[in-house]
Amino acid sequence: MLRKFALCFVLVLLAAVSPVAAQDETFALTILHTNDTHAGHEPQSSGDGGVARQAAVVSQIRGEVENVLLLDAGDRFTGSLYHTQYLGQDQVQIMNLLGYDAMTLGNHEFDNGDDILARFIEGLDFPVVAANIDASASPLLADMWVPSVVLEVGGQQVGIIGLTTADTVNIASPGPELAFSSEYAAVANEAAAALVEQGVNKIILLTHVGIEVDLPLVTQLENIDVVIGGHSHTLYSNIYKAATDVYPLKFDSAAGEPVYYVQAGSNNVYLGRLNVVFDAAGLVTSASGDSILLSRYITPDAAMSDLLAELAGPIEELRNTSIGATTEVLLVGDRTVCRVEECNLGNLIADALRAETGAQIAIMNGGGIRANIEPGEITLGEVLTVHPFGNLISTFSATGADVVAALENGVSGLVVENGLVKRAGAPGRFPQVSGLRFTADPTQERGSRIVSVEVLGEDGEYAPIDLEAVYSLATISFIRTGGDGYSMFAENAINPYDFGRVDYEATRDYLAANTPITAQVEGRIVYVNAEVEPRQ
Repeated sequence: MLRKFALCFVLVLLAAVSPVAAQDETFALTILHTNDTHAGHEPQSSGDGGVARQAAVVSQIRGEVENVLLLDAGDRFTGSLYHTQYLGQDQVQIMNLLGYDAMTLGNHEFDNGDDILARFIEGLDFPVVAANIDASASPLLADMWVPSVVLEVGGQQVGIIGLTTADTVNIASPGPELAFSSEYAAVANEAAAALVEQGVNKIILLTHVGIEVDLPLVTQLENIDVVIGGHSHTLYSNIYKAATDVYPLKFDSAAGEPVYYVQAGSNNVYLGRLNVVFDAAGLVTSASGDSILLSRYITPDAAMSDLLAELAGPIEELRNTSIGATTEVLLVGDRTVCRVEECNLGNLIADALRAETGAQIAIMNGGGIRANIEPGEITLGEVLTVHPFGNLISTFSATGADVVAALENGVSGLVVENGLVKRAGAPGRFPQVSGLRFTADPTQERGSRIVSVEVLGEDGEYAPIDLEAVYSLATISFIRTGGDGYSMFAENAINPYDFGRVDYEATRDYLAANTPITAQVEGRIVYVNAEVEPRQ
């Protein structure tokens, strides 16, 4: 495409007419962005995050610089009780108060049907863009979104295009009249070309397709300057250890022009800030910024805090609601147990992941299990206390060798003194498992501690793992994307996918389907040459 070059030619002609030409003018734009917030309105268990702190940071930045856009790359729905209670109407109030300028749709926006999505979009004070979803035949969603929109910022026109994963038809509940295209590059380039025809030379693409699609896609784009991603919950940053790569990533587009890519984690823990400078032809001459941790030390915005307090009222009642299950035993989720040895709640959660997905093997990190469940009736609040992070369930395939490597990583943090595995300070990477059992020698060097692994077969019998065979696995998105040192999954997983539902939902449903609960420790994890120190 000749967008940039054509505009440069026009500027040259203008310069020939007037020596005081505008070709040296630049335009600075600050892009604030979120993705995969999943109704994470409240701070995480760490104390960081939440919309009240987001509002405070957004307000401060708007007060400091001109030309600010606030954009979202989808998946506002599903992930906390706020969505269970309000089905997107919470998002309407929060996003409008934050002053978003545009968003694209994530697959989770389609979880509850077209009518709920229509109500959500109708309430927004800003446009929704989705270039690869044809809703023209939908009685509820026709004309609810546009392929692109042009926003005026500081006297300049900025184009915004949206893309949504075509897998939505398989992982959510869109109406049958909706048509999703997977020709992402063609669709984005067509929308960008239409914007260029209107004279727009600064274009941002919001994608909810994930980095495995995004990164090769970026180099196929034409006329697009910035890509803000979502769906994979990927954190890009220059300072945080959890980051996948630096912020921003720079690529060359199909036309050899610079294009920058960013993404800012998930669950409202971070707010992305990308500062870009355009020249008069619309080319980005510089880009900088980072993902900003919405730290517990940030004073929350008062107006947003008031709104959240109002929305939280019915949530407390929901937390106290029975899930329709009882347990006859203490379900042990204590960190001093589940991070060093098999625990019955770890077994149950891993079993729930397998039941939810049909995977052969499930691995749950002990650090993702945050509380016991006492004998008696089980409430939704108890389940949420066990699962406070709102991780999505993830599925993928992996070789037996990678499964063993994952287990090695899981036991790598164990410390042995005088023949006893220490409970205190054990890291959260320790694996609770289903569909396999393993023996470990924690006295050996890290990376050489797994003695044997056996996989449960369809006949109900265990057999030694085949290092070259490929197995189906289920875990949580935190682990799938390399959290707690599970880099082998982030790097080697085959057909990885965030299954769609949230971890607590699988555990809740499994508990209800198997009540009364009598879960026990079954010998899935065995040590040799050491024992776990007695509980205090």
